[in-house]
Formats: sequence, structure tokens, C-alpha cells
Amino acid sequence: MKCAVNMMAPLARKGISRLAAWVAAGAAVTQIGCPTAYAGGPNETRTAGPARATVEHNLCGRLLPAETIKFAGLYPTIEERPPLSNFEAGQIVEIDPRSMTAREARAYIESLRALGARVSIYLVGGHCDIGADCKSLPNSVQLGSTGSWNWDKTERRILNVTHPGVLARLAKGMENGWRLGANYIRIDNLHHPAGSTQPRAPAEMQAIIDLGHDIEDRLRANGTIEPGRVTGLVAHNNLVSWRQLIEQGRLRRPPAFLSSERTGQLAALPDFEGDIRMKGSQLLPRDVPDIQAGRRLAEHFQIPYAIVEFRRSHDLARAGQTYELPQTYVNAVLRLSGVTEVIVIPNESRYVGPGEVFWGKGPKALPRRPNSTAPGLPGRACSLAPLAK
Repeated sequence: MKCAVNMMAPLARKGISRLAAWVAAGAAVTQIGCPTAYAGGPNETRTAGPARATVEHNLCGRLLPAETIKFAGLYPTIEERPPLSNFEAGQIVEIDPRSMTAREARAYIESLRALGARVSIYLVGGHCDIGADCKSLPNSVQLGSTGSWNWDKTERRILNVTHPGVLARLAKGMENGWRLGANYIRIDNLHHPAGSTQPRAPAEMQAIIDLGHDIEDRLRANGTIEPGRVTGLVAHNNLVSWRQLIEQGRLRRPPAFLSSERTGQLAALPDFEGDIRMKGSQLLPRDVPDIQAGRRLAEHFQIPYAIVEFRRSHDLARAGQTYELPQTYVNAVLRLSGVTEVIVIPNESRYVGPGEVFWGKGPKALPRRPNSTAPGLPGRACSLAPLAK
């Protein structure tokens, strides 16, 4: 695996673990077509021998009622740090640690967890912020439009999202989140943007999810993640890829919970069709592939599924124009099985607070204890039940 070995040095210089660097290099091998004869790992030798037997575990296991706590809702706080009096036990509070010092973030997370809340770390993920963030990426990282005149003001979409430099950046963010004491990691911007011909492929999603699971398992094994702390990755947008990977047995474990955002604008439909139908009150939630996939995953694994919308959204087809989210769409979502809640934030300029909260029929429980699945084992293909007509 000469090409992967050659990638190790720059990844290591970025300060991520040796294991994370190997995962990043392995993903790059898949992308650029390097030989894979010795794609074993950082501690394996090149001595030929019999292939190890594949061991399967029960990826398809469901939570049991005695093993859960009540889910009290998702509370996004990406752009601010609200006082602790805003929160309650059972909530998932989403924060961006970049808005604080490491000491402040650690103390804030500790205080939230002391209340009985769970903490999810937001990573900008498949985008970079215009300026120092984008400039920090290697020149070989390809950047493009976010698919939105609104978000193009501040961000660029990373096209080759499994580039070693991008994976190194993701690895650093995930490891930092768990080292700060958080429960969950949400990697944003892995969605299918409106009008894009370059959606995130399942293979790219698997590389990123595997990287996260490797880091999580290593930190749990070395005691950085203490035994009683519940952790996991959030399946956010691109839920169709999560469903496909789980049904094919290609993941180690299911997501901690599910979320979708701006479901009309980010729907995997041609051009700006989702946005056009949404503002015309003609979009049906059942026509959005991600919602259908999220519902099946939520119902099977009995994990919460939160959908986040904005009451006033920018119009993708008309620069500078906005439109109001039809309440009929929200009501239609709430009638669907598997959807736990719909959060409607007033507008896109301030991504803070749940705003209006509408509770649905979906699962309202979180695991009480960490997932005890043995690390490093492949999953077993899942047969997810079809949705009721």
C-alpha cells in the first residue's frame, strides 16, 4: 500500500491519530485507485496468509424499553451559547465548539450533561467557511457552489469530500468533540444540494462514517470516552445513503439519532424542484427520499427522527427573495409514522433554539447506556420493513 503509506506523513502532521490517518489514507486509495494488496492497517505486516474469518454482530438490534430514557427534543444552539436555564433532561443540545475556547466548551458540555441533557457537536463537514477555513485546505481540494445564493455568501461546498486533507480535518473535529466530553457528532453538509450533479455517494459516506466509528472506538478503548458516556454519530441528511449502507451490512452500528434539514431545498430531486414545489405548497413529504429513508430507520431502530425547517427560507431560484414555509407541509409531516418532531426556526440568519416545536408519532427514547457492540466488526445486512401505505 505504498500510495497510502506516502499519505501518512501529511496526515500525521495535521495532528490526527495514526489510526485516523490510516482510515483517511485507505479512503483515498479507494478514490484514486492505488493498489490495495497491503491495505491492512497501521499494525499489520505484509506477510501473506489465510484471510481472517468474517465475524458478524447484530447491527439490526433494536432498543428495549428498559434501556432507554425519554427524549425531550433537539435544541440547536449553533451560533450562540444560551444559559443553562433554557435546557432540560433528555434534550439533545447541539453546539459549535468553535464559538468558545476549549476550556469554555468543556465546562459548558459538562454543565449540560449534569442537567441530564445530551450534547451533540456540530461540524461544518462537507463545506468550508470562506476565508481561513477554506484556505487551510490543500490546493488539491476542489471547492464549488453550495447550490444556494444564500449560503454561497459564507461557505463553499467541498466536492472531493474524501480527499485525505478533508478526512484529516473531519477526524480532528470528531476527536476534539469527544475529548471535550460530548455525546454525539453531527457532520453537516453531506447532503444532496439543489441543482447539484455531484451528490455524496454511499462509498464516500461509508468512508466518513467508518472514520468516525474508528475514532470513537479508539477513544473508548483508551478511556478518553468514559465507560458510562453514551456516544455516537448523527445521521443528518443523506439518509438514503445511511439506509443503503445499513441494508447492505456495510456499517458497524446504527446512528445515534436522525435529523433532516430544509427538506424541500435539499431533496434529491431534479434541479430546484423541491424548492419550487415547497413554496407553491405542492411538495408532499412522502415525495422526499430522505424523509422516507429516515422514517424507516427511525421505526426499525426506535431512535428519534427530528426534522428542522425555517419559517422563512431563501428562494433558491430568485436571488435576494424569501418565502414562508407552508404550515400545510408541517402538518403533513406530522401525520407520518417515524417522525418524532418538526422544529421550525424563525429564519436562517440565526440558527438558535427550537423555535416552534411540533411533536409527531415517531420514537421518543434515547439509549440509557453506550452501544456495547464490539469495535471493528462488520455489520449484518438489515432488512428494514417497508413503510405502511
